[in-house]
Amino acid sequence: MRVKKFDRIEPDERKSLMVQGVIRSLIADGYAGLSVRKITKEANVSQGLVNHHFGSINALIIYAYQSVSDEFMAHIEDRLQACEGNASMQLDAFFCSHFDTESFDQNLLKPWLVFWSLIRDSEGMADAYETANGRIAVILNTLLSEIKLDENLQETDVSVATQGLMALLDGLWVRQCLAPEHISLQDSLTVCRNWVKGFKAGLYT
Repeated sequence: MRVKKFDRIEPDERKSLMVQGVIRSLIADGYAGLSVRKITKEANVSQGLVNHHFGSINALIIYAYQSVSDEFMAHIEDRLQACEGNASMQLDAFFCSHFDTESFDQNLLKPWLVFWSLIRDSEGMADAYETANGRIAVILNTLLSEIKLDENLQETDVSVATQGLMALLDGLWVRQCLAPEHISLQDSLTVCRNWVKGFKAGLYT
């Protein structure tokens, strides 16, 4: 009996193909791309593999979100580990990683918007979102806390500053995707660097 091509693929590779299928489907069709048929067609795998590996399409979508988030975080963490400077320099390395051409892809706007839209209706997606954002929050909170000590900002509220910076980063990313003709990646870096100047000047005191 002839073996189908997807039967020869290792489980991890099948999962990776399905994640790629999710992303390509969402880029092409947005929310309408969330169907087993479309995803598996893009991934070139059997529809039955969704239930076999994930149990449901919802679990696959959550896994895809986690995979994209993990890839993004790995890129940032690699950049931070390579930076041997103080907290201010490491925070700038974070900004550079966040807005460099390797991690910035305008085509991912549709998938991210769909992922975010599912958070309020999916406990699993909400948990995945909290985990992904928690990792970013820890990094930023740690760096801002060190800058606070370096600059002797005794009354600065680092917790609020962290959330403010995260909101700024998200907003700049969306703005860059929607209107790249009005704000460049370098412009976004400048905005972030100016925010740091404000932080050091007591913006969150």
